[in-house]
Amino acid sequence: MQSARAAVPKAAADPERPVYHFHPPANWHNDPNGTMFYRGWHHLFYQFNPYGSTWGHMHWGHARSRDLVNWQHLPIALAPSEEKGETHIFSGGAVLTRDGQPRLFYTSIGNRAPEQWMAAPADQDLIAWTKSRQNPILTTAIHGGLQVSDWRDPFLFTEGGATYMVCGGNTSGQQWGGGGQVQLYRAVNDELTNWKYQGAVFACRDREIINIECPNLFKLDGKWVLLISPHKPCEYFVGSLDLAAPRFVPETHGILDAGNDYASNISTDPSGRTILWLWGRTDNPPSKGWNSVMTLPRILSIGADGFLRQRPAPEFEKLRDAAVPAATLPLTAAPSIVRGIRGDCLELQIELVLGQAAAAHLDLRCSDSAKAGVRLTITSEGLLSVGKATTLLGKNHRHRLRIFLDKRVLEVYADDGMAALYGTIDAGRDDLGIAASARGDGAELKVLEGWHLKPAEFDLGPFQV
Repeated sequence: MQSARAAVPKAAADPERPVYHFHPPANWHNDPNGTMFYRGWHHLFYQFNPYGSTWGHMHWGHARSRDLVNWQHLPIALAPSEEKGETHIFSGGAVLTRDGQPRLFYTSIGNRAPEQWMAAPADQDLIAWTKSRQNPILTTAIHGGLQVSDWRDPFLFTEGGATYMVCGGNTSGQQWGGGGQVQLYRAVNDELTNWKYQGAVFACRDREIINIECPNLFKLDGKWVLLISPHKPCEYFVGSLDLAAPRFVPETHGILDAGNDYASNISTDPSGRTILWLWGRTDNPPSKGWNSVMTLPRILSIGADGFLRQRPAPEFEKLRDAAVPAATLPLTAAPSIVRGIRGDCLELQIELVLGQAAAAHLDLRCSDSAKAGVRLTITSEGLLSVGKATTLLGKNHRHRLRIFLDKRVLEVYADDGMAALYGTIDAGRDDLGIAASARGDGAELKVLEGWHLKPAEFDLGPFQV
């Protein structure tokens, strides 16, 4: 806590640090963990290095929010029990016991095989956490003769009155592709201290995938959804689940986000919404004193075509400040400046009409010399690119985009949640312009609505300097 607190001034002094995407008080963080809604609060735990702005010394940081936008930082929830040989608290999930009490499960890392450990709250505000005396709750011995490598990242769910856990890993020792699997376990007591191995619920027979991290398995709109983090952009599968077999059968498959984010987690709220959480990389030099954000919390649904839809939580509309002027610009090969819109914290709702053009470009965070901090492109072949990341939208000549700029990062939501891309921006502090151009004739940019966005509130709490 002292180390993290001491790092706050340096992190806060960076003018490019995002102001409404969630971030810890300072230093490095990565995966979202243990996401849940409990007694009026959204709780977010996360992989956290309190000692520096590079990966290492994994703890679980903790924050809570009433509205998904404004956050209160809480004391570090879980730290390695070095006296027991723990060196890292790796990723995991949360679940409620039969009597409604929260439990956290995580992968304990040390100079031994990975183990799955449990912690319980010491108070109903979930401020302090106590590790179970019965840890480890699960060891690799549960698999019998099956060798599961890289066994980690428990995610929990309930179905039919029973509590289940899935963990990632592979059965190939990462020696070849196609061995990534998701293993399933069922709790056999209400205290969640005894578990039975059910089998591999999903095997990813893809030679490009050697391992699966951070699996999430959950119900959505009458289907089951599986998210995986396969050491490249997260993927999703929508299908059916037979818990007795056990077998998850995919019906549709897609890339969750082709951008620079990773390691999903899921929570639900009292209104029944399913909320997606993702680690947004920023790839900062250590001298900045901070590294990474969470993407905006995304509300998930399944479209009529059976594929996933992602939309930013509507709560972020409360950050809207001064409106930007609407505009319509015919696009040519020479970049046209979008007049009256400058900024690094913006929400823009735009429409790009391709006409006969092969591609239309939107340059964001432009310098006075028209150098773009990041370029967004839509092609007549239906491809959307943001920086180096590309995803398929479909061959329409008219696309609607919702763009969030937040200092160093941006998110783009296309065609009412059909695709979402997170990325970073490399621009000077005064590079605030927007320009648009096209390759071919007939393209047009319409700025439908837009706003400057106010910063979210981050209460440093125990990290206050």
